Amino acid sequence: MLNKRLALLPVLFFLSLTLYGLESFGITAGVMYVRNSSDEGAPSPILPYLGATASFALGEKSFLEPSLIFNWNYYLWSSDEEMALPAEIEYADSVLLLNIVLDCPFVMKYKIKNNVSWGWLASPAFIFRIPLKSWGEGDSDKSDILSYFYGGRFIFLEAGGLVEWDYSAKNSLKAKIDVLLPIYNIWDGGSFSNQLSVRLGLTFSFIPKSAQKQQPAAEIAPSAAE
Repeated sequence: MLNKRLALLPVLFFLSLTLYGLESFGITAGVMYVRNSSDEGAPSPILPYLGATASFALGEKSFLEPSLIFNWNYYLWSSDEEMALPAEIEYADSVLLLNIVLDCPFVMKYKIKNNVSWGWLASPAFIFRIPLKSWGEGDSDKSDILSYFYGGRFIFLEAGGLVEWDYSAKNSLKAKIDVLLPIYNIWDGGSFSNQLSVRLGLTFSFIPKSAQKQQPAAEIAPSAAE
């Protein structure tokens, strides 16, 4: 029950941000590579994800762009290494975990053309995990797996880049690549590459009318000006 309550915190945080100065909101989807540095467990998985994102302007070029994404993966408990490892889908003693990834990156954007920008981003990121189902010995290993992740192994440092195309006054399309560095490995003593993640995704965004009115006409509808 406690783990489920903890997982609700990022959802409430994300929803609360929408009350303040919303510039755009959207749907994001992509794939997430998660590094398994151990010889045990499954090969490093590539997980599809789906989520929501928003953008809040701090200045002409600076933004806060929180996102909340969901994916899932199977995990096993390695008693030899005393750590949770990704498991094959057919593994008999695994636990299926829902992963909730929350970040709020600071983003700097620079115009390439009137309606095309590139940018960089940086942020702390957090991964909260909820058990969905377990099989075999996974039922008894579930507490060890959750204790492993919630023992500080949910804190990451995110860095990446993006390209954004404002193809109309109401919509934009953004391609983003970022890396989630498991900084807890610094004090945990484990392999620094374990649980290192790389995300590649696309975001389709909607610009509310209130934000459209604040933009210069030439930027809102360049085709009309032409």
